[in-house]
Amino acid sequence: MAEFQANVRTYQIPFRTLWLRRKDVIDLRISGRTPEVDNWTTADLVAHIAAYRLVGVSMQDHKRLGLGRWLRATGIEIPFEEGEPLPAGTVCYDEAGQIAYFSVWPLLSDDVEQHNYERKGKVFLLQDGGVARIRFPVLNKRGRAGVLGTAAGLLATR
Repeated sequence: MAEFQANVRTYQIPFRTLWLRRKDVIDLRISGRTPEVDNWTTADLVAHIAAYRLVGVSMQDHKRLGLGRWLRATGIEIPFEEGEPLPAGTVCYDEAGQIAYFSVWPLLSDDVEQHNYERKGKVFLLQDGGVARIRFPVLNKRGRAGVLGTAAGLLATR
C-alpha cells in the first residue's frame, strides 16, 4: 500500500460545479478566465455518483491535456491519508496510471451504493497551459440520464 500512496498526490484546486440547464451539461469551472473557444480537446470522463450526488469526476490524462504537469505547477499539494474522505475542491492525481479525480462532494461513507457514468467530455484549455473548464453531457447516447440526471438537479444551475 505504501507504493500506491507514493504514486498518488492530492492538490487543492478551487473549482465550481454547475449544471447548465439549457445545454444539459455539467460544467466544472476551474479558472475564472473565459477559455478560448477553439482551444479544447475531448476526453473520456467518468462521473461518480453516490447517494444521488455527484461526488467526483475522473479522467485519463494525455499529452495534450498535461494534467499532471499543470497540477504540479499550479496546485497546492496537500497531505492525504488513504481511507479519509477526499475534501471537495481537491484533485487526486495518480501519477502511475495518469488518472485525475476531481472531488466535487466528499464521500463520507463506503456503505453507499455508487454508480459510474462514462461520458465523452470537452476540456477547455487556457492559452498559457492549464485547464479552464471540463464539460460533459448529462444524457447518454440513448437519451437517458439515470441517476446522473438526479445528481445534476442537486447542483447549482445556470
